[in-house]
Amino acid sequence: MTNAQKIILFVGLFDQTSKAQEISTLDAYKVASNLLTDIIGFGTITEAMGVYTHDDGTIVNEPTLRIEVSGIELEPMKRLAIALKQAFNQESIGFEIVKSDFNFI
Repeated sequence: MTNAQKIILFVGLFDQTSKAQEISTLDAYKVASNLLTDIIGFGTITEAMGVYTHDDGTIVNEPTLRIEVSGIELEPMKRLAIALKQAFNQESIGFEIVKSDFNFI
């Protein structure tokens, strides 16, 4: 086993300007997959549903992509997050760093 870190990005698919999903989940997956391959070279993308509450009490369920990469440094993932933020017109990208034991068999 190798001590490494896994970084997980949470990319909401509601456009920050229109507050609606402007790109289908399938097309968003394709865009994210291309950026992931170009910037990092590998990783896992899954669909998720983000849930949050606005200051006015409105509850939002937002289609979200969860992008996980193990054994990676922080800087390339920051570049990926910035590219995704621009591609999907997002206010922010969620980011989690997990310490893990990582290996291939």
